[in-house]
Amino acid sequence: MYSFTSRVRYSELASDKKLSLVSIINYFQDCCTFEAEDTDVGLKWLNQHRTAWMLTNWQIHILRRPEYCEEIEIITWASGFKFFIGKRSFLIRTIGGEPLVYALSDWAYVNVDEGRPEKNVPDKEIEAYGLDTPIEKRFSEFGISETEADQILKGKIDIGFLEKGDSNDISRPRSIIVSGEHLDTNQHVNNAQYVNFATSILPADYRTNIFRAEYKMQSKLGDKLYPILKATDNGYIVVLNDENENVKLICEFIS
Repeated sequence: MYSFTSRVRYSELASDKKLSLVSIINYFQDCCTFEAEDTDVGLKWLNQHRTAWMLTNWQIHILRRPEYCEEIEIITWASGFKFFIGKRSFLIRTIGGEPLVYALSDWAYVNVDEGRPEKNVPDKEIEAYGLDTPIEKRFSEFGISETEADQILKGKIDIGFLEKGDSNDISRPRSIIVSGEHLDTNQHVNNAQYVNFATSILPADYRTNIFRAEYKMQSKLGDKLYPILKATDNGYIVVLNDENENVKLICEFIS
């Protein structure tokens, strides 16, 4: 288990003076990359082996969004490895121990030159990260209500409305062009930037309690993305397609 502490900055806030969803994701990314660097399997190691960890999905549950200037602790740990897939749990809590946000995630270990998954994760990385119990099996340890287990969503996000041609409650906002500021060290759109694209087309005052994302394809400099926004009974679904209608990202926001 790895952690670091921080204080919620003005630059990390949504308009309601609380930590934004994108900032939450940035904290989670920072935490696991800090762990990689501190255990000698960070960017230098990955570059030498021409590999990277690519996020395939998030499920983030917001119990209470941290407020401006609030001191918080961000925690992460590896919670499963199978072939080229790694599972990772996350938690944000107050310095006093109040749980604020938790997340489940899956990551693929990928050869960046060939654009394909590696057969297995190197032993050095598995040993560096260790292996611990997933957060959904240790709620009581962190003061999270056991009823949260009933809120964890299973299965893929349903985008059957696209195949059916259902136009009810669907809008297609303007396209988005990927610029240099959206890229990370792997030269494709960063996970948080993808989510920033999705949240930018939601109603300005909308806030989510449960967020899911499925990352389908990478986007690079100059790519054009075409958002689709679908209102649901519980919130919104956002799909980002390329010009050939290949799905790049699927997000579900639940109130």
